[in-house]
Amino acid sequence: MIKVFQINVFFLCLLFFIFGCSEHKKEEGGMSASSQIKDPIELTKLAVSKQLTGAYDEAIDILDQVLEVNPLYAPAHYQKGLIYEEWDRRKESLASYNKAVEINPTYNEARLGLASLYDKSVLNELALEQYLKVAETRRDDPGIHFKIALEYWYLQDIPKAAEHYIRVVEINPEHLQAHLNLISVYESMKNWGKALEEVVIVKRLSQKTNNQQATSIAENKLKFIKGRMNLTKKDIKRKSEPPFD
Repeated sequence: MIKVFQINVFFLCLLFFIFGCSEHKKEEGGMSASSQIKDPIELTKLAVSKQLTGAYDEAIDILDQVLEVNPLYAPAHYQKGLIYEEWDRRKESLASYNKAVEINPTYNEARLGLASLYDKSVLNELALEQYLKVAETRRDDPGIHFKIALEYWYLQDIPKAAEHYIRVVEINPEHLQAHLNLISVYESMKNWGKALEEVVIVKRLSQKTNNQQATSIAENKLKFIKGRMNLTKKDIKRKSEPPFD
């Protein structure tokens, strides 16, 4: 009995030793996975894969390894900005995006990251500044002009908003949302004729794509416009400002 017990204890200790060594190797393998990669592009891809799993700390550590070797590698700063933004750490995200732009002033994706942060913080003038910079090299990008138009609308610079929405539909005549927004822009400018033209375009495009919501909005806009086209300024003020009659 004593011998059997001693043998069992021996094998149990041996198993613990083997298991411990195995776990130690796994830990070493996990820690050295990124250190075995030297290419900054591959390391950045590895950081992205960590980000996708929510391992933000690990992703940042990998990118910091890249920046230790090359502090001026803008894509690593940009990726840190994306991770911190997703992590809702805006201060760190802002610093990372700014660093990427400082290194490469034409880094449009980093500028769009800055604009995204400013939008979230309702800093529309700063967001607009970044979108305008991007538009200098992406003049025919309807998405950029749409964002610029929105910022001008938020800042209540209606003529500028109109200018950029018009640019959107010049580039893409079937941009439904831009046409919808132009209705509101022309309403604000009291340009009823142009507003009606946009209503017609929206109804045509929405029927083409079977977009019932856009059709409904256009019809409601039409009723609103018709109700104000023949009103005097005094009547419009009376109907649009409290107390309402």
